[in-house]
Amino acid sequence: MIEKLVFWEHAVETLGYFSRQMEEYFKGQGYKTFFVDDKEKEESIQRLKKFIKAGKTAFITFNFIGLSGEECCNQPDRRSIWEAWNVPCYCILVDHPFYYEKQLSGKRMDLTAFCVDRGHTAYVQRFYPDIPCHFLPLAGNLPLLGNAGREKAIAYRERKYDISFIANYVPLEELEVHINGQTEEYVEFYYEIIEDLKRHPSQPVDETLEKYIKREIPEAEEEDIRSAQAGMMVVDLYIRSVYRSEVIRSLVDAGLRVHVFGSGWDKMECAHRENLIANGKMLTSAECVEIIQNSKIALNVMPWFKDGAHDRIFTAMLNGAVCLTDDSGYLREIMTDKEEVCFYRLPETWSSSEKKELSVETPGVAEAAKYLLEHQGEAEELTKRAYEKAKREHTWRKRAERLEKYF
Repeated sequence: MIEKLVFWEHAVETLGYFSRQMEEYFKGQGYKTFFVDDKEKEESIQRLKKFIKAGKTAFITFNFIGLSGEECCNQPDRRSIWEAWNVPCYCILVDHPFYYEKQLSGKRMDLTAFCVDRGHTAYVQRFYPDIPCHFLPLAGNLPLLGNAGREKAIAYRERKYDISFIANYVPLEELEVHINGQTEEYVEFYYEIIEDLKRHPSQPVDETLEKYIKREIPEAEEEDIRSAQAGMMVVDLYIRSVYRSEVIRSLVDAGLRVHVFGSGWDKMECAHRENLIANGKMLTSAECVEIIQNSKIALNVMPWFKDGAHDRIFTAMLNGAVCLTDDSGYLREIMTDKEEVCFYRLPETWSSSEKKELSVETPGVAEAAKYLLEHQGEAEELTKRAYEKAKREHTWRKRAERLEKYF
């Protein structure tokens, strides 16, 4: 019976915030909790040794933080503290699993993995069948210490930001350095894959990579495929940046003012920069919630999750903003367009006459945003339905409750 829970914070601020929100649920259920402080790892681990109770303690982490061979977690006999103290580990991957090929392929511990996209879950189940893996979607952020987010939110029509977007932008030329530095044959290979993804925007990155790997190496076995994909992560980063910039450009060049929060936006080219209001500083998760609470439309561009969701969606719903987002298979199942969210289709980035996979019923992002701003009564009613749904189904307390069933 698990009685104590260990979390990790101050490695990636957002992930620590997710953990603190889950902690609220667990403490309410009577669990004792401990946070390893990444800023003081050695001291935290020494205190952790006094907290752990063998066989009664579990570790909940994200993206293999604390499970990646950190020296502070190793015992004198080189076993990890989790192995030495019989601590089961529950690891939530908020990125595609091919970013963690080394960790997933390494020495096995008492590990259960969770992925935020059903396609990612199937990927782990296929390539790492000895690791139990389950689907656990991301959730929405609220102010810590209670679900007071809705009550603190500013009235919809009085909000400062018509459209806000919270994310960093990586200029394509910075990513192209990692592609163009390879041999000419590889450069052509990478750009061919990228153009394929532009042509088929509903296609997952891993499936596209596998198609091209098998074309070049028909005899490739499972281990070869997963290893090759892990070495091609720049394709995922590149296609994300392509569409992140195209969505923002579509809005600002259509005459809509967009407030962007995050780094890199001063480097994005667009025809109407006067409509792009960039706040370059990095925000904490709590500050992000405050921005959403003062936004009419909270924009989301999916990080190429084709069967999952992003926390930006549920955070918008929980904090009284309309979430304007591209879709996924999972989102289409759990949401009704114009009832709880507003879907848009990704901008056209393919110049060929070849037909793209675009729904004619789904508007472009600028068209959808203009409609919401011109029909604020409808938008406000949407936010009320969205809040009720997210509060009922998509908080971190709900995710913690689901996670608890695997203890």
